[in-house]
Amino acid sequence: MDKDNYFSSAIVTFPSEGDYKLWSDSFKLFNTDKSKEFLRKSGQLNVSCIRIADENLVKILIIWEYEDEEAFVRCQKLWSKWGDIAQEFVSKIVFNRGKKFYSW
Repeated sequence: MDKDNYFSSAIVTFPSEGDYKLWSDSFKLFNTDKSKEFLRKSGQLNVSCIRIADENLVKILIIWEYEDEEAFVRCQKLWSKWGDIAQEFVSKIVFNRGKKFYSW
């Protein structure tokens, strides 16, 4: 990892397992080989979705990693289309963005 990598993260909370399943299936379908090729060429290094261990809530953490902030901006051409789709699902989402300042 380069020290200038740019990250975006989101915590998404769903009201039910059913809502989570619909969202996760759609997220996987959205990430076609063509989409991933565009994102890689635009500077996205990876995206990870992590199911948060919580007995009372259905939550996930999404982490996007980019070469730099400019790559993040370029990739938003595609990710903004996912945002339009994601509005159709019942969920609460909180975003955070920034540059890495420490890792090992």
